[in-house]
Amino acid sequence: MATQRIVVGYDGSPDARKAARWALDEAQRTGATVELLYAYEWPSYVPAAAMMPAAAVYPDADADDAVGEMLGRALETAGVTHPCVRLRTRVEHGTAAVALAQRSAEAALVVVGGPRHSPMRTLLGSTSASVSAHARCPVVVVRGEPRDTAPVVAGVDESPAAATVLGFAFEQAAVRGVPVRAVHGWPPPGGDLLCDANLSAVAARRRRLEAVVECWRGRFPQVPVSAEVLVGAPGEVLAEAAAGAQLVVAGARARRALRVTLRPSIGRHLLHRARCSIALVHGNR
Repeated sequence: MATQRIVVGYDGSPDARKAARWALDEAQRTGATVELLYAYEWPSYVPAAAMMPAAAVYPDADADDAVGEMLGRALETAGVTHPCVRLRTRVEHGTAAVALAQRSAEAALVVVGGPRHSPMRTLLGSTSASVSAHARCPVVVVRGEPRDTAPVVAGVDESPAAATVLGFAFEQAAVRGVPVRAVHGWPPPGGDLLCDANLSAVAARRRRLEAVVECWRGRFPQVPVSAEVLVGAPGEVLAEAAAGAQLVVAGARARRALRVTLRPSIGRHLLHRARCSIALVHGNR
């Protein structure tokens, strides 16, 4: 990691505590510093008949004290469970998604907690979806309780981000001492897999996948790796492959407009379906 800082979205909830534990474990392996970031947008009181925008009411001392106590408890707990990890806290007044996206410019990872979402929440967005679209570094959404020996699954497509996704997956697998499973999902046109054209297409895709994997196998010879072309929609294939993984890695799609937000993507499909932790990585890493 070029910048040894892991930023965690932290609000004291069970999901946030799970994200903090994941980040602390990662920092213990890599020597990174962990930053627990708490962000809140204080509501304004605006009379119904007001025609002019009202200034936000700044949080009072009691609210700030409560936040400080919560973060203090997190520091105490981390000092017991991960005494060698450097840990700091930060408070931002604003939305969590914006604060985390801004901090990502100086981070190696952003980590957030994430339960599986309802279809409506997936459609309209969430903190994890928004951060992954705007972050300047990989975003990990922590969920599930996987086995320590479970593999890291990488979703490899034919985009320029494929090599970056694989590189991140190999890095994560190397520090954990587990295998990488590289998966490429492909829906055959016409639905007839056994026709000559589709059989040839599968073979060609398998060769290209093996070639990309081989580059990273040479850099991480200690990491066992398998490469598979599986028939089906890429998002569905990757979500199914993630069922036995401790982490699934996929490319993140930058959000540039509402139409991009609502367009299906593998990352958003994983946020809705995957039961294990998810890493969403931009191709320009």
